[in-house]
Amino acid sequence: MPSPESGPAGRPLPTRFLERLCGHDELLVTSRGPAGTGTVPVWFAVSPQGFVYLLTPSFSLKAQRWQDDPWVRLTVPGDGSSAVGLVKPISISELADDLAEVLARFAMAGAVTAEALGWMLESGSHQLLRVEAGPGGSESDPVQLENPQ
Repeated sequence: MPSPESGPAGRPLPTRFLERLCGHDELLVTSRGPAGTGTVPVWFAVSPQGFVYLLTPSFSLKAQRWQDDPWVRLTVPGDGSSAVGLVKPISISELADDLAEVLARFAMAGAVTAEALGWMLESGSHQLLRVEAGPGGSESDPVQLENPQ
């Protein structure tokens, strides 16, 4: 699992939260906008370094929200565990060691190879975002468990 120390990519999400994501195909992402908050189910990838990656069409409302305000709350469906983070758009060259995890999780969205993912990002049809720990979101902070089991 990830180290709690910040690296060049930013601060990883709490290990306890990431462990709760194991076995899930989607997570709930809450974001803020001018009309209030909105929550959507999203496919995701988790890197060994402790980051969550999201791939979304660039024209979607969620992509616009995330561009205007990078704050998000990630919630494990049916579990209630959540973590606050900040989304950061990234290019394929910034994936480094996380490329295999991203391709494995997003193949059904068309990102079957590094070249295909690169084309999706370069053409502007999709955005790849890395979720890093937000303010107050570090390994030492408690993960909210609304319904611990």
